[in-house]
Amino acid sequence: MTKKSSYTTDGKVVTLSSEKDVNLRLAEIIGKKFSDYRDEWDKANNMEIVTDFPLFLHLDMNQECNYKCPHCIIGTPAEVKEYYEGDYINFDSFKKIIDEGSEHNCPSMEPQGNNEPFLIKDLHKYIEYAHKKGFIDIMLNNNGSALTSKRSSQVLDSGLTRLRFSLDAHTPETYSKVRVGSIPLERVIRNIETFLELRAKGNYKLPLVGVSFCKMKQNEHELDDFINFWKNKVDMISVQTYVPPTPNIDKYKIYYSTDQLNSEPINEFKCVQPFQRVVIKNQSIAPCCVSFNKNLIIGQIGKKGAIHKAWNSEKMNNIRDLHKRGEFYLDKTCNDCVNLIYPNNQIPRN
Repeated sequence: MTKKSSYTTDGKVVTLSSEKDVNLRLAEIIGKKFSDYRDEWDKANNMEIVTDFPLFLHLDMNQECNYKCPHCIIGTPAEVKEYYEGDYINFDSFKKIIDEGSEHNCPSMEPQGNNEPFLIKDLHKYIEYAHKKGFIDIMLNNNGSALTSKRSSQVLDSGLTRLRFSLDAHTPETYSKVRVGSIPLERVIRNIETFLELRAKGNYKLPLVGVSFCKMKQNEHELDDFINFWKNKVDMISVQTYVPPTPNIDKYKIYYSTDQLNSEPINEFKCVQPFQRVVIKNQSIAPCCVSFNKNLIIGQIGKKGAIHKAWNSEKMNNIRDLHKRGEFYLDKTCNDCVNLIYPNNQIPRN
């Protein structure tokens, strides 16, 4: 597999892809409109342009999961309550969001955030709606526990572009420690293999399928085995740097991988998420995916044109200007986030 950064904002995700870069493969399948969208994405990533509407709608639909992983915010309901407000996104709200995106030719979206998306009944209907409304790059992360053969068939017909399974382990022993409350790893692997078999039998080109490994102290010893096991099975493997879900260093520092703590203190950092996307957390519109960004909320969904208004608001423009200058430290939330991603080696460990 070839190392390639793909759909990453700050270097914390590296994607290993078989054959060729994932986006090149998707361009061959989908065509020029996908290439044009990725060209625009690259310009936004380089902070060369600010589009009239976000290129990516990231929908944190709800905060429900059948796992309670200790390194994730969902594992601590009190933290979820502290950082998330408002009603979950139902199908009617979802359609309004997608309709606005469609009006502005938004090319990409993800109906999933801090949750297990397949706990949503008829999730494929959400994906189908976005696909029929013109979204050409629809992606989804899941834990693989609820993807039955029936739901796999529904997903294959939905228009989904990328499907990634978050595993974080190679052995059942490690899996049970980092994916608390999970079904057995062998059942998850069977679910993934079933999906791949159905895709092959039906001659589906999409979605491209990947697995992900969030590298932590508790699983870092299994990374090479994980890659070797999956490299000939899936289209891509994502290796993610661990990022604590809240600024509570004392609680989450035990999950930092060994090499992550050797990072030098960061003096300049430019986050490009405000140039790419908005994240809709229940009813709130935010400029980034970090869980604890309540002070950065730029709008609320509900009224017609709410996303466009939030994207072009003075507050959003100020956030973009701050990061274009590399002065992340002037905003407390951004400063906390950067220091969580790149902790220096002076942080005490248990």
